[in-house]
Amino acid sequence: MPATEPTPPKRPEFPYLDGLRGLSAILVVLYHAYLFTGLSGESRSELPMLKEFLGWGYLGVPVFIVLSGYVLMLPVLSTPGLKFRHGVWSFIKRRGKRILPPYYAALAFSLLLIALFPVLQEKGGTQWDSKIPVTWGSTISHFLLVHDFNHHWIGKINGPLWSVAVEWHIYFLMPLLLLPLWRRIHPAIIVGALTAASFWLLAERAFGFVHPWLVALFAAGMWAAQLTMRQQRVRAAGPVFVFLAAATVGCAVFRSEIPLPTRGLMELMTGLAVAAGLVWLGRRAVAGRIPRGARLLQARPMLFVGLISYSVYLFHSPLLGLANLLLLPLDLSLGVHWAVMTFAVVPAVLALCWLFFLLVERHFLNTRQRHTVEAHGPAGLPETGAEDVSGVRR
Repeated sequence: MPATEPTPPKRPEFPYLDGLRGLSAILVVLYHAYLFTGLSGESRSELPMLKEFLGWGYLGVPVFIVLSGYVLMLPVLSTPGLKFRHGVWSFIKRRGKRILPPYYAALAFSLLLIALFPVLQEKGGTQWDSKIPVTWGSTISHFLLVHDFNHHWIGKINGPLWSVAVEWHIYFLMPLLLLPLWRRIHPAIIVGALTAASFWLLAERAFGFVHPWLVALFAAGMWAAQLTMRQQRVRAAGPVFVFLAAATVGCAVFRSEIPLPTRGLMELMTGLAVAAGLVWLGRRAVAGRIPRGARLLQARPMLFVGLISYSVYLFHSPLLGLANLLLLPLDLSLGVHWAVMTFAVVPAVLALCWLFFLLVERHFLNTRQRHTVEAHGPAGLPETGAEDVSGVRR
């Protein structure tokens, strides 16, 4: 398959993408609610059964990365020579306008929350301890989006912000490295080489704190978009998806016997499986045959969560950390503590994240999404398509 093969003139709709993004955001929030419950590590040791269901919530991050590669590649495929329609600098400016203002609002909110609540300023043996103390180094590095380069800073202040910095750097790699290679080398070789390098870094346990395999997953999302839109038949999409999904489950089951870091391995395998799944679903969407299971991701509640998912991702962590610290003096049993965190605190946090979306993020949506919100309101969203989400980070 040539890297610049012709594509259909009109891009079909993929409304399930927003639903998948929303589902991933919810899984991340539920995982963090479980992680923040009680003292540090207490939920994992005393509620082990929940770990088997909620302990994989961090895998929402590789899903976000694959989706970003996928939706950002879709408009590139419609241009001659696989170039950005208005140039590289215009692409970077649009990306910056989309993700940076909400990011800085979340950073400012996190710092303000820590300043207002003394309980967030002192270590108390909970998961929140990893976010403090707030230092000039951690603050400035977050402001410059370079905190992912230092393992002392990467998880400070507001943990999930690390992946925003990583993805921001990948946005520069896409036009400066990935696309130039794409025009000269078969994408299978590029994705294969990046995946092999990722496994090597996992085996060497090198730079694991920055999650370098996310570059391979972003590229896998780009290739998935190209395979989705190619005119020739893609015969292996289904079998490859089934194989990678089964391999991912196998890695999860036998993780203790695999001599690779579990977290990185699961992120890599999950992302590759999602990329293959997007090809499988996308080809059916192009043919007008979306599987029934995927239609659940197109339900309005899922589209709504998908629309606000970036705000959910940015703002939820310090709120959960604060709620856990405020609940500790009540001396609840750990099971009850987790139930309160999950069924009372999480809905309240999601409501606050929706408020943050209305106050901040909605002003930085792309044109189509802004018109959708203005016309229908977040709670009454119509089904959105690929063009609606192609400029949305999460």
